[in-house]
Amino acid sequence: MHVTEQQGICPATGWAAAAGEAVPPRTKMMSDGARKTLRFQVMRTADERSALAGLRQHAALTVEQDLGLELAPFESRRDEIGIVGAIFLEERLVATIRFVPTGYGMTGAERLPGDLIPDKNILRPGSWEVGRLIMQPGDRHPELLARCLTLALQELIRLHEVRCFHGTTTLPMARLWRRFGMRTALTAIGSSGKPYALLFGKVSDVAAALSVLESARAAPGDICYSAPALRRMA
Repeated sequence: MHVTEQQGICPATGWAAAAGEAVPPRTKMMSDGARKTLRFQVMRTADERSALAGLRQHAALTVEQDLGLELAPFESRRDEIGIVGAIFLEERLVATIRFVPTGYGMTGAERLPGDLIPDKNILRPGSWEVGRLIMQPGDRHPELLARCLTLALQELIRLHEVRCFHGTTTLPMARLWRRFGMRTALTAIGSSGKPYALLFGKVSDVAAALSVLESARAAPGDICYSAPALRRMA
C-alpha cells in the first residue's frame, strides 16, 4: 500500500453510487423521494439489524479489502460498538449507514500505520468513521443520496459527542464528501493499484456544510437542525 499526504480534494469526475457504482454526472433523474419525508431510525439490536440484511448485501467492501485493512471478520463487532441507522422514505426502507467510533481498533484509519496519519485528531476520542451509505440500485439518485447523508450526519451529531468525522473511500466519492465539509487527509494506493482517499472533517466544518445543504435541499418534514443548534453541538 502506497500512501501520500495531500492537501485538498483529489480530482474526481461525476458522482459515485452509495455501493460504489458510477452514476452519470449531473444526472437529470429524480425520484419522487425528492418530495417525500425521510426518517432516520437507529437499529440497536442484532434482531433489528437483521431487517437490513437484504439491503446490506449491496455493500461494497472492496476499499477495505484492497487496502488490506482486514475488517471483514469484524462486521458484527463494528455493528455493536457503532451506530447502525435505517433511513425510510415515508414508510419504505431506502438506505442504511453505519458510524463506528475510534478507540476499538475497528475503523479503517486505525488499521493504517499510525505514522502515515497526518492529523492525529482522526484517531482521538470523539472521531467517528462514516461508513458507506447503502441504497437500493433504483434509489441511487444524487438528490436523494445527499438528503440521506445529511439526515444521517445530523442524527449522529444529535445523539453523540462528535469531534470529527473520517472515512476511507474512492476518489469519485471524495468529491461528494467535500460538499459535507470533509477534506482529503491522504491518498493510499491499494494492492490493485487503485487510489483511495482517507477523508477527515471537523464537526464544526461538517455542521456548517449541513446547514447550507439543509436550507437548499431538504424537503419539509425531514429532521432538521438550525445552524445555531449545530454550532452549539460543535
